[in-house]
Amino acid sequence: MMQLVASGRGVCGMPHWALHEYSSRGYVKAKRLGEKGLFATLYAAVRTDMLDAPYMRDFLLTAKDTSFSTLDGVSAVR
Repeated sequence: MMQLVASGRGVCGMPHWALHEYSSRGYVKAKRLGEKGLFATLYAAVRTDMLDAPYMRDFLLTAKDTSFSTLDGVSAVR
């Protein structure tokens, strides 16, 4: 989607962290949707029988830690 927008062939709505690389290089212009932007809580969907698997716990922890440390504008729910 971002390649279509950058090439002048589209418009899309995405989280800021998803388009940050393109906007920081000047390929696209990021505009808020609404006065304060839109914010949402993201969830990981996991089957109950997989929730306690060590690899699943590690994956979820890694995803959480990586998201908070590397994605612009992502924060923990309070």
